[in-house]
Amino acid sequence: MLKNYFTIAFRTLIKFKGYSTINLIGLALGLTTGIFILMFILDELSFDKFHTKADRIYRVSTEMADIKTGEITGKLDANGWPVGSLLKKDYPEVEAMVYIRNGSGLEVIHEGKRFDQKLYYVSEDFFNVFTFPFKEGNPATALSQPNSVVITESMERKFFGDQQALGKTMTFADTLSFVVSGVMKDVPSQSHMQFDILSSFATYTTRINREFSFSEGWGNLNIRNYVLLAEGADHTSFISKSRNLYMDYVKADMERFGRYMYVTFDPMKDIYLKTKNGMGPTGSLTRVYMVSGIAVFVILLACINFINLSTARSAYRAKEVGLRKVVGSSRWALIRQFLAESLSLTMLSFFLALVLVGLLLPFFNQLVGKSYSVSILLQPVLILCFILLIATVSLLAGYYPALVISAIRPTEILKGKMFSNPKGSQLRRVLVVFQFMISATMIICTLLVQDQIRYMKNRDLGFQGDQVLVLNVSKAPADRISPEALKNELKSIPSVDHVTFTNALPGRPGWVGQWAHASEKSADETISVEYMTIDEDYLNTLGLTLVSGHNFDLSRTAELSEGLIINEKTVEMMGWENPENAIGKKIASPSGTPSGTVIGVVKNYHEFGLQSDIYPMTMAYNPQYSRCYAVKFTTENTTELISSLQALWKKHYDGYEFQYFFLDENFEKQYGAEQKLTTVFTVFSVITIIVAIIGLVGLVSFMIVSRTKEIGIRKVLGANVISVTRMLSSEFLMLVLIAIIIACPISYYLASKWLQGFAFRAPINTSIFFITLFAGLFLTLLVVSMQTIKAAFSNPVKSLRNE
Repeated sequence: MLKNYFTIAFRTLIKFKGYSTINLIGLALGLTTGIFILMFILDELSFDKFHTKADRIYRVSTEMADIKTGEITGKLDANGWPVGSLLKKDYPEVEAMVYIRNGSGLEVIHEGKRFDQKLYYVSEDFFNVFTFPFKEGNPATALSQPNSVVITESMERKFFGDQQALGKTMTFADTLSFVVSGVMKDVPSQSHMQFDILSSFATYTTRINREFSFSEGWGNLNIRNYVLLAEGADHTSFISKSRNLYMDYVKADMERFGRYMYVTFDPMKDIYLKTKNGMGPTGSLTRVYMVSGIAVFVILLACINFINLSTARSAYRAKEVGLRKVVGSSRWALIRQFLAESLSLTMLSFFLALVLVGLLLPFFNQLVGKSYSVSILLQPVLILCFILLIATVSLLAGYYPALVISAIRPTEILKGKMFSNPKGSQLRRVLVVFQFMISATMIICTLLVQDQIRYMKNRDLGFQGDQVLVLNVSKAPADRISPEALKNELKSIPSVDHVTFTNALPGRPGWVGQWAHASEKSADETISVEYMTIDEDYLNTLGLTLVSGHNFDLSRTAELSEGLIINEKTVEMMGWENPENAIGKKIASPSGTPSGTVIGVVKNYHEFGLQSDIYPMTMAYNPQYSRCYAVKFTTENTTELISSLQALWKKHYDGYEFQYFFLDENFEKQYGAEQKLTTVFTVFSVITIIVAIIGLVGLVSFMIVSRTKEIGIRKVLGANVISVTRMLSSEFLMLVLIAIIIACPISYYLASKWLQGFAFRAPINTSIFFITLFAGLFLTLLVVSMQTIKAAFSNPVKSLRNE
């Protein structure tokens, strides 16, 4: 019997080729979207799940709060030096503690070349807490001794070829020798921490930073800690008890800094999706929800199309159903038959969707920043999800049409009466309104996102970033040439107008989070500022506007060591009346940086993207910390300029990687997430429009079939083609109009919520709503007219010959 159902189903699909093709395309688009989104969601939700103790692992973080209000003002995924040791010592709930310190500045020296690999110093319990499989060596002892490193398989192949790396020596930073004590498999892509090399923490404390102390250094927030809680430990009680660790030990010091600090814990499973992550990729739970919603809507739209087209075709299947019932077929048998047809079409659509996935996978990888391969489709969990997806789509798309068509009364159909169900017509209208509402919402949101990006790109940022090339010498040795000498050599290149050395540029800030206060005020009125080191040419090179005071002057030697240039935001935060009033004022800092006398005030400019507000900035003349050279050039031949810079680099930094970037291009990288969002919305807007149009074709087809005799009678009575077309089109124009009107407030709300994430945002452009309205009505009129005109030209004799 089951075989018979599917045999008839395939014969029916072949018989109604046009219907089958349209349905096939609609479902295939929906399933393709569903497959891609399933891949993405399962990947995002699988981060860090491979650790066998993941449910007991927490990252230790530091929260900062305002003393006066108690409001949390910031959070770091790093801690003061003693925090980890005290948690391990004083809290029995902690089974193991891991210390991690970034060491990526330590270059690997191999065959005369330098390689900048991702390296961390980690304590010996690292492999007891985290599950990173080993290939060679003993994970329990691999990181117990100084000067030992564990490398990944990729690093083994890179530096040792086919030879075994275990026990061999590697050289770092010219003179440091390390023994390879272990080789682990490559870090899974679903890990929030990504690295190439791990060195023992004992190396850091004995060779890199001998001042490090497990009992001092509360203000040095540059160590990451992870705790493994004991089995059965009450994590809620532990988190509550340990929150005031800073307060218990250094409350008085924090009050001098004007900030309180608290210990907080991030569960391992939440780090990637819900927190900031400085050790690897960062996800977004909001993004997961967003793409999930898009997938659900696209699949729903495809199912709606199936329903509309199936019920539209019911007029053609009416006699078949009537005859089946006359010869004894039950309604349940008919329902099974139509569900078999739905499943058959869904299966064909699924196979077509797999082909589309294979073709579009490179584009999807680029879209979401992943590196999926076709082999991921063979994962058991994905196969199970595909089966559930096919079953769900088959039921959603096929169940209602099966109920409708199987309910046809054979006595009426065999007498020649057409099947008509007013309730079914109303449902189809509601579904089309829903389709176009989703499509219109997607279009409006896409246009509003594009409008914001256009606003960000065209807004005056307060600096001139075009034709500025930045030479990054942070990885090169500082003793090869002085900043002043290198600057003079750069200025000697004919196409170079200005050169400045600095440690910070727009898009690449300096030391953010330094605490400072006006000297005339108490220390508990500190504000958080950015500290930058610049020279006398910084303002001219970037085109900054000096609104008060003067620039650094090499002839005023006292000001070079004591002077500070600040921005208008700092003037405001310090409580000074205006920029003129700030000149001569002194700034103090609990840590000593920044401190000095204000000699100039620059007009506010955007150091960060427009997502962030203007930040208080302090600039000091300090060449030894300036490891970037911004070169303002006039030539259009950038290739020639880069060649000149390469020659200069080779002269002074031969053997080190030549590193440079263009300032404007680097600044725009801060808008990468927004630009990616625009692409995602654009792609899915096109998909929803295509699917909605297919749904419209389905409803128009049903309407024309059900009103064939009416059209014939109207033509016999003298109606022309235009009046018939107008009559048939008006209903659909009204449906689309209603859909877009409903979509407008929804889109406005969603766009308003999204724009709240920008400190500087474009006003919502109401013309976008009208553009969408007119475009939707025009598209609807075009699609409907193509079918209604054909119906209006049909011969009325054919439609009335049975009357």
